[in-house]
Amino acid sequence: MNDNLKEQVRHLPLTPGVYLMKDKHGTVIYVGKAKKLRERVSSYFRKNNQHSSKTIRMIRLLSDFEVLEVDTELDALLLECHLIQKYRPIYNRQMNSFEKYKYIEINTEQPEISINIRTVPTKKNCFGPFSTNRKLSELKQILENLYGLNQTNDWQHSFSESSTSLLDSKTISTELLEAFTLNNQMPQNRLETKMILASENQSFEKALKLREDWQFITRFFNQNKKLILASQTNWQLLIIPIQSKIKYYLIYQGLVVSSRTLTKRTATKYTPNELAKKILPKNKPDTIYPFSKQQVDFITILYSYIHYHKDCQLVELTDLFV
Repeated sequence: MNDNLKEQVRHLPLTPGVYLMKDKHGTVIYVGKAKKLRERVSSYFRKNNQHSSKTIRMIRLLSDFEVLEVDTELDALLLECHLIQKYRPIYNRQMNSFEKYKYIEINTEQPEISINIRTVPTKKNCFGPFSTNRKLSELKQILENLYGLNQTNDWQHSFSESSTSLLDSKTISTELLEAFTLNNQMPQNRLETKMILASENQSFEKALKLREDWQFITRFFNQNKKLILASQTNWQLLIIPIQSKIKYYLIYQGLVVSSRTLTKRTATKYTPNELAKKILPKNKPDTIYPFSKQQVDFITILYSYIHYHKDCQLVELTDLFV
């Protein structure tokens, strides 16, 4: 390992940031984020039996690194995502293959409602994109089974119960569309009812399969909540404390439009709307529908961070351009 790089690490700050690992040609081969840059980057220069084979290969190619300091861990997460999408480093897997992301379309225009997986979004009733590409086929099959769709599928037809055919098209389309747009729990509730009935009838194998399906779509729609929140066209103000200061972010449709840092004392002099107007762009951003594959990672990062950091304050704002 290059002793010069080890010496550089000793002088890194204990602040949040992003680090870019480079090979001998100056090519960025890995981008990472850190709460404390010195501690995180130095971990690559210590012998560690827990390093994965991928990490070991990356370290062997390492000839230089660069760090970018930021104010908060959220800034580091968002910058990391941007740089991964920019450089497409060979040792980054997450946020580096958005060509594989897919959309789910609920087609209600034909006589028979259909659920379709799309690479390119359609203009109506199309949701996503979702990075869980391989899981979308399973989601599609579960929902088709539940609502008696795609009856040409022999396995699906044998699994479906006659009761599913009693549901009219309007009910099916409403429940499916509201599951993706309003977090309606009807698909989960219907699966749970079928699971209980199968158990009561001592069809334990079927009950187990229904339980697995219920767990699967519950996890999926819990993740989909982030896209539902982002699809709203209300402005939001996110406030994050940084010791004696706060950093606040102006958010529109799940994307950070602008930000600023103030002392806590100064910030208390203003209402959330007044703070927002200080960093408001001249023109209102275009409404996004559907989200692009590049945007969805930023949305996921933002709302996951808010969910797991209870010291964050997210404020709904009135229309700032009125």
